[in-house]
Amino acid sequence: MLTPMTRVRMIGPKSALVQAIEELHTLGIVHLDVAGAASDSALDSVPEDHRRDRHRDELSLLLVELDALLSLVPATDRPAAVAGDHVPGSIDASAMRAAIAPTVHEVEERVRELEELEAEAVVLPRYVQPLRQLLPLVPWLADLSDRELALLRLDTAALVLNLDDDTVVSLLRAELEVELGERFELVATPVDESTVGCVLVFPHDAGDSVHGLLGREHVRHVALPTRYSQLSLRGAVEAMEERERLLPAAIQGAEEAVRELVVPHAAEWQLYRTAAAAELEQLEAIGLLRMTDRAYVMEGWWPRSQGGTLREELDRRLDGQVAIEESKPARVDSRVPVLLHNVRLARPFEALVEFLDVPRSASLDPSLVMCLFLPLMFGIMVGDVGYGVILLFLGLYARRRFARSAPVLRDISFVLVFGAAWSLVFGVLFGEFFGDVGKRIVGYDWAVWMYRPGAEALEPLLLFAIAIGIVHVVLGIVLGMWQAARFREPRTLLDRLGTLLVLIGLFTVAGVAADQLPEGAMTPAVALAVVGLVLVLSLHGAMGLVMGPLELLGTLGNILSYLRLAAVGLASAYLAIVANELALAGPIWLGIIVGTFFHTLNLALAGFSPMVQALRLHYVECFSKFFEGGGTPFHPFGERQTMGAETPRAVEQST
Repeated sequence: MLTPMTRVRMIGPKSALVQAIEELHTLGIVHLDVAGAASDSALDSVPEDHRRDRHRDELSLLLVELDALLSLVPATDRPAAVAGDHVPGSIDASAMRAAIAPTVHEVEERVRELEELEAEAVVLPRYVQPLRQLLPLVPWLADLSDRELALLRLDTAALVLNLDDDTVVSLLRAELEVELGERFELVATPVDESTVGCVLVFPHDAGDSVHGLLGREHVRHVALPTRYSQLSLRGAVEAMEERERLLPAAIQGAEEAVRELVVPHAAEWQLYRTAAAAELEQLEAIGLLRMTDRAYVMEGWWPRSQGGTLREELDRRLDGQVAIEESKPARVDSRVPVLLHNVRLARPFEALVEFLDVPRSASLDPSLVMCLFLPLMFGIMVGDVGYGVILLFLGLYARRRFARSAPVLRDISFVLVFGAAWSLVFGVLFGEFFGDVGKRIVGYDWAVWMYRPGAEALEPLLLFAIAIGIVHVVLGIVLGMWQAARFREPRTLLDRLGTLLVLIGLFTVAGVAADQLPEGAMTPAVALAVVGLVLVLSLHGAMGLVMGPLELLGTLGNILSYLRLAAVGLASAYLAIVANELALAGPIWLGIIVGTFFHTLNLALAGFSPMVQALRLHYVECFSKFFEGGGTPFHPFGERQTMGAETPRAVEQST
């Protein structure tokens, strides 16, 4: 659900402004907004202050440098980001930059060396591969050492010629004959569809003429790095191959050198960053204030449930030098920041909701809907005890691994755990353990409900998927009706109601036709469908005859989309069975390898595809009926000073 917010206006004397900003920053629970209405001529913006602007720029530059340095610290050695309380002007950014300057210079040198090594590791194979192809073109040249080539006063050039014209090689040979007569050797071989590789051997004293000629032709040179440019063709290839072999150890050594340099300073840099980020945030907050000759005015938002406690705390901290005025926002106010607050079980799903969009203020938070349905859909599609157990342990490991370092991954791993638990439940209902392994072991079909790959299970499985779709989409429509009533949008409310009546009527008629409902339900079902259809058509004006049916067909299509629950699940079950059949088709050692490969592939698909499909069913089929995005996230003043970590205040707020 969305936490109700209260608009807050704080007024105090100018003399206590710095203290007020410091205390608000310490509390870390107020979302600051621009103070004063545009038409309020009694309030002035904070006057420009070049010194303050210069200090803000220095802090921004310092933060960039500190973030760059801290990004080099391995995650295992990175100090925890902690909140700090600082008064604007309490730190000297220039002094901090001067303190870290010597280390920054040394780090830059080490990082530059590391980047050069990494770039060489990427680029070097691009030289070696074509040169290897050119070696066999001139075997006698490959047998000559660098010293022998120098004694013979011969030079070589490796070329790549564009094949826009098939006569390029012939033209180049003719030009070389004009320049050198017979004092050269040119051999060529295709490299790919558009280029040909060449080796050119020529006298050392003709080097200027040859390079001048090549510059006039449409020839791209393989420009060797400087250290290899004076070597023979074979010598260059051998030197490059040796360098390729030594590069991994060199890169590892450079990485260790960077680590040894940055880790001892990491805690100090983190403290600097905390102080600089806190001060920068406070300085930027000054731009949101408004002033009179003697007073300041600050405005913002805080959670309504904590208003009383915050008033008392601010009054105590500021010695009664602030007047606080609270007001309830309008029903529809786009300025109200959005803070999601759900029961503990639903909190990990908030990140998946915000991945789509932040809910509009005063609208519905679909986190609980996603908590109830997404793991269920995931479990239906996986539906295997063996895969469920593995996914459960993977989810628990990931949740523990990313408990502090990556909150979003921690939440997603919890969703995986929840889905894996449902996979175990449906694995028992479907009687699947790595496909039909369980059935082969016990010797009979042990499914509590139905064995999915069986022919008799197709119809109930499809009906079950449609039933899930009906419940999910109808829930979305009902929530959309409730939200439309709350926002006082009668047309949307009636449109949703008409769609709901048509669905009820159509599915009741289908139930009567399938002899699942009494025939007496046919007449009221048809009446409901007609009333709903007329209601939907009438709301779209002149275009109702076109838009109404299209909208209803779209809703029916939304429900039919849930057939993917059965399709994805059946695909996974059949792939598992195929893996088992292949495992038994050959020798036992080969069967183990083949079976393990296909089950691993199926497990990877089971962990990814069902999650994507379940998210799609929520985002497209269900949320489209009620979800209102475009909200402004709640960012409490004081949260930005930590580098991606949860502050104690943020944790307290979320709980």
